[in-house]
Amino acid sequence: MPAKRSSIACILLACVCWSFGGLLSKLVPWNALTIAGFRALVAAIVLGAVRKSYRPTNTFGTWLGAFGVMGTSVLFVFANKLTSAANAIVLQYAMPVVVILFEAVVQRKKPSRLDTVSVLVVLLGVVLCFCQGLSGGGMLGNALAISSAFTYAIVYLAARRPDCDALSYSYQGNLIAALLVLYMPFDAGVTANVGHFAAALGMGASLTLGYLFFSIGMRQGVSSVTAAIVSNIEPILNPTWCFLFLGENPGPLSIAGALVVLAAVTGYTVLSSRR
Repeated sequence: MPAKRSSIACILLACVCWSFGGLLSKLVPWNALTIAGFRALVAAIVLGAVRKSYRPTNTFGTWLGAFGVMGTSVLFVFANKLTSAANAIVLQYAMPVVVILFEAVVQRKKPSRLDTVSVLVVLLGVVLCFCQGLSGGGMLGNALAISSAFTYAIVYLAARRPDCDALSYSYQGNLIAALLVLYMPFDAGVTANVGHFAAALGMGASLTLGYLFFSIGMRQGVSSVTAAIVSNIEPILNPTWCFLFLGENPGPLSIAGALVVLAAVTGYTVLSSRR
């Protein structure tokens, strides 16, 4: 099924683009709110141009998807401030479980054995990747990170609604999140450093390209569960780039977890395409 493989490839490319955000953010000494707002502003400008309109689409599904995009960005920023980054990432990537539970309970859609096994194996790999850095963290931060798993699931589930498309709600969600850039004048870390702004623009570009590939993949009909499982490649690539370019050693458990996730996502992609 070429269309299925093409849509999965687009979701993979989207996650590859998003994964560079962690590396680039380490090069920018700005407050997390400023970074989130600045990159969302870049994404909103480009995505609006691609859809040939900056006017919001006023449907329930589009606003629902926009809430998911905006909520995931904001909740994850605050979770990173209130708990460890490892906790925030691990808890957010409970997202595929949320997607499967929603479809099973609300839509009465029974997940396949392949979906269920793949989710469990992927979650094992993600936990292995970050368990070396896991800490107790703040209870509020952990709660916000869990909440971001639900808003992230909305991003994937909304794309299957008939009253919206992924490109429109990706634009609107980033448009709302761009309001965070208003914090920039109060951010002491913002200086007239060309390198910092270049890295911040790079973050905006990676976010924009990610949503463009994501919208193409979802338009081609990939299921929410499949997209959610494949997207788990992002938290693996994120620290991988930091290791390759900044020399941050992820540790043996992280490497083992990365191999588990890569094997699970690759196997799931091949088997689901054949099925």
